[in-house]
Amino acid sequence: MACIGCPYLQHYDLIWRDPGNPGVICVMLWCCAGPELQVRRGDDVVLDEFYSSRELVYERAEELRGEFIAPDGSS
Repeated sequence: MACIGCPYLQHYDLIWRDPGNPGVICVMLWCCAGPELQVRRGDDVVLDEFYSSRELVYERAEELRGEFIAPDGSS
């Protein structure tokens, strides 16, 4: 979750969605500490990481796509 020093808003950029389970999404949020990467299952945040740049968020998101989504598109 975003740091205490900034308001946490529910606005985010969708990076990917699991086609076999649309409730599993990977998003990028912005915080005063920098970009934040989250993987969510429904209302649950199952992974939450901060990065120093957007490029690193997108690189990590692609790695996570392979961990959360099976090659055939199933979860």
